[in-house]
Amino acid sequence: MSNSWKDVLELAVAIELECAGLYEVFAKRFSGRRDLSYFWMNYAEAERYHAASIRIHQSALAGMPQEGEQEFDSESTDAAGFLGAVRTAREKAEREGVSIGEALKLARWVEESSAELHGRIQFFKVFPEFGDLLQKMAEEDRAHRDLLASAEKRWANASV
Repeated sequence: MSNSWKDVLELAVAIELECAGLYEVFAKRFSGRRDLSYFWMNYAEAERYHAASIRIHQSALAGMPQEGEQEFDSESTDAAGFLGAVRTAREKAEREGVSIGEALKLARWVEESSAELHGRIQFFKVFPEFGDLLQKMAEEDRAHRDLLASAEKRWANASV
């Protein structure tokens, strides 16, 4: 299956929205603790913002030619695998619940993996307009990962 830049961007948006969904599950799970619920809703909002940013760039590129037959099959495979892993984690957290320590650890993995994925996406070489966006998103993901590490120290043993 051939994957164009449009396919890669659709997958990127899906990943951001799935991550937002995971964080919303955490917010609901910890709704009895206002500080924890608010924390997770902020993370969900950041992911929705990333999705919206991709959509804005995507719409700006909509009228542009394909620039040849660029294919991004390996990137799409990696991204699809990550999307599936996040979806599975969200479904499991909805079904079985999650402790705050587990949620923080899982979110740290999500942010680290997302930053790494943004850093490897090669279509910005074809469309440099995306280079700055992806770099900023990767930096934000790394900052979120670091904040989550601090939150683990603060809340890992918290009761809900």
